[in-house]
Amino acid sequence: MALGTLQAASPGALVAGASELAGELAAVIERQNLATAINGRKHVNVEGWTTLGVMLGVTAREVSTMEQDGVYVAIVELVRMSDGACISRASAECGEEKPWNTRPRYARRSMAQTRATGKACRLAFSWIMALAGYEPTPAEEMTPLIEAEREPPAKITASQHKLLEAQIRDYSLDRERVKSWMAKAWNVEHFPDLSPVQFEHLLKRLERWASQAYAEAEAASALNADACPF
Repeated sequence: MALGTLQAASPGALVAGASELAGELAAVIERQNLATAINGRKHVNVEGWTTLGVMLGVTAREVSTMEQDGVYVAIVELVRMSDGACISRASAECGEEKPWNTRPRYARRSMAQTRATGKACRLAFSWIMALAGYEPTPAEEMTPLIEAEREPPAKITASQHKLLEAQIRDYSLDRERVKSWMAKAWNVEHFPDLSPVQFEHLLKRLERWASQAYAEAEAASALNADACPF
């Protein structure tokens, strides 16, 4: 059996050879930082996938790239360097999703080709990448998640901040104690840095604290009345 430059006389020998190759590949990926961490998992960038291809005597070749309504669709195939035979082929697009729908045309075209290259490599060699300890999906196919992690979380508006301050004041709560609780609960020190979800949660908690304070005050008042002889 032969897989590019990887040759073996039996399935077991093929897996053993692929495992050895995977170890060398992982060393290159780690040394050159060719992987991206997404949700705690390592996805290899296209440079890592093409490195694997070269190790196996395979290179990527663009077949076509077409554009329609700002969306680019690229087709890429992997060919064996020894005889030019096609061993894998894939298509991918770019330009419809954020943030790529606002990027320059050349960037969208290039990313479509990059994604198609990674996908063609994945279709042929994902099992070897898994042996190397990485996720079988190329990082470029995970672009929406990467961008989402890079985007700062949404924060409350100025009007919401004013409402929060007014509620604290109306409930006669200790502002500094509220901020201290916020810092412990969410590691947020200032009201404007709250997210909308945290804002809604804090409003409910302020109401609860105010109710508890009122109940405690009523109970203390009742005890004082019982103790009074008049």
